[in-house]
Amino acid sequence: MRTFVTILAIFVIATLVISTRILIGLFAPPIASKTISLAIGLLLLGKFFYSSIREIPAVPPTKGVLLFLRRRQKRIMKEGWCFLPLYPIVFDVVFVDMTSYNQDLAEQDIRTPDNVELGVKVSITWTPGASSSDEKKEAEALINFQNKGGREGVANILQDIVWDRLRMWTFSKEEGPSNWQEMIGSKDEAVAILLKATLGDDIPSIPSTIPTSVLLKYFNVPQKKPLQYEKQWGRKNPSGSDWEGLEEGLNKLTPNELQVLKEAVEHRRDIIIKARQGNGAFVKKSLGITINRFTIPSVVLRGEVAKAAELKAKERLEREAEKVELSHVRDRAKMLKKTLEIKSEPALEVVQTERGKVKKEIRKSEFSISSETQGMVERIVSGILDKLGKS
Repeated sequence: MRTFVTILAIFVIATLVISTRILIGLFAPPIASKTISLAIGLLLLGKFFYSSIREIPAVPPTKGVLLFLRRRQKRIMKEGWCFLPLYPIVFDVVFVDMTSYNQDLAEQDIRTPDNVELGVKVSITWTPGASSSDEKKEAEALINFQNKGGREGVANILQDIVWDRLRMWTFSKEEGPSNWQEMIGSKDEAVAILLKATLGDDIPSIPSTIPTSVLLKYFNVPQKKPLQYEKQWGRKNPSGSDWEGLEEGLNKLTPNELQVLKEAVEHRRDIIIKARQGNGAFVKKSLGITINRFTIPSVVLRGEVAKAAELKAKERLEREAEKVELSHVRDRAKMLKKTLEIKSEPALEVVQTERGKVKKEIRKSEFSISSETQGMVERIVSGILDKLGKS
């Protein structure tokens, strides 16, 4: 293409010079023909170059797909100045904004098999193009991106893919969580399922019919236990391991097959970690984008179950607060007993009065007290006075 552009430019310049010389020779006096020819030739040449030099913007980051005779070519024009002879008739360019797009999907209502409603948020960060050093692949990706409707079209397609797969996974009786508690604790498994559904064959497959989420848990360090819906892979006998059913199948593999399977699972785990951290570079060829981040920021309970869970959590916090409060009262009462040498009941009453839990009223009345009670009061008063004196 570069050679063709150079040849075309030379041809156009030569044509301009020859045409100008012929025209001037026909109509201008012989003496002035050379000067006029040179002036007009330079003017036309300047106009040709001026109209052929175009800028690919750097802000926002932009790339251009080259057009030749209005047809898109597998050629990328990078930011900066570029030379497009006979622009825009012969050569032209289509701009593509390369800014990363952070797509926060609207919260989706789903139901788990126990018929509990939850609100799930999914966030995806992606960039147009293939993030490849191969210019042809990058051009193909940007052309696919344009064919899918650009940013708006790709965003809608991604949302449809994610929500459709998420609903299937959460309500399935063969995969996914069996109840809302498992759903809240299965964000990693959900990311793995959705990432695979989104990228499809664009990420390496795992050579096994066993669900990927099961293999990820089994080969995890430390190993995770199976969920309710994964019981077919779990313990079958009281003395068996947590993954007894899965291990029966894995034991049929040769050492080499088992090693290949383990490496594939670890590679998939690495993909999931990078996607969650925003360090991914996973190309979705059919959409012409590179996915950089894929996360599930929140899973929120809805309806009556949410109210019940909130009430239960509130009651638990109140019980914990009461334990702390009673411990404080007990320690304070012990200190008063030891300092003032009084019995437990009056010490506890003093502490409760201090904290405003018991209201003390002083009334003027006539009564008689025993010598024992009188001695106790005198010791309390004496102790308080001693403390005041020291302070």
